[in-house]
Amino acid sequence: MIKLTIAVLATGILAFGASNIISRLGVTDEDAHKSIDRNLLSGKLELIGAYKGKQIPPEERAQAVREMGDYIKAYVSTPEYKTAYVEEWEKDAPKDGNAKLKAAIRKAEKDYKELEKIHETAEAEYKESYGEALKSMKELIAALKDPKHKMHKIYVQSMVGELPGPPTAAFKAQLAKYEETYPGTVEGMLKLRLKAFLALTSDIDFNAKLVKKGSKMVFEDPALEKRSRDWKLCFRAGPETVKAARSYAEQWLKELP
Repeated sequence: MIKLTIAVLATGILAFGASNIISRLGVTDEDAHKSIDRNLLSGKLELIGAYKGKQIPPEERAQAVREMGDYIKAYVSTPEYKTAYVEEWEKDAPKDGNAKLKAAIRKAEKDYKELEKIHETAEAEYKESYGEALKSMKELIAALKDPKHKMHKIYVQSMVGELPGPPTAAFKAQLAKYEETYPGTVEGMLKLRLKAFLALTSDIDFNAKLVKKGSKMVFEDPALEKRSRDWKLCFRAGPETVKAARSYAEQWLKELP
């Protein structure tokens, strides 16, 4: 389809309360949400309003991190977000006959609802034909859901290409491998990202010396200079920010099911 915590909790770039966070960084809620989505789903670090975030005084950053954490948590905890996540996950996840049938039923139900809306606003001369189409779709959905329906096998074979059955060992292994990187729930993905952030920031030496090399500053220790881009971003965020972010991440992990 996700490095949520590093992108926002560990950079010290987000300020106070949802509206103040957005206004202080000069971004909109929509842009912030898109950035959170990309970070959560791709695992690639992306900063929100980084330039203005650097201007937040160090003594204010711990509170800024906590309030931004609450902002993110509220956004990703809604039923709508969780449903959208699962739908996107199911599109890309490995599928056996059972998963394909589930997807076919979901699509049929979505198409039915859309056709209902068209039927409601259709001109009188088309009402009957739309009504018949709705009746046929309703029967199709019922047949797909009921293995005992006389048309079940025919419809399933036609729409899915295979009849559902017990998951094979090979499919279970394939799905388990996929879920190591892309868990099937928002909570699962949050756990993955939060744990990764805690591991990443477990050994940052904020007293490490920087030296000037050309036009930029680099670590005097070659080993530290070879560390990942994300690790260096967390180093630059400073101890106040990272300490607060780690504390928030640890507490959030305890709250997740």
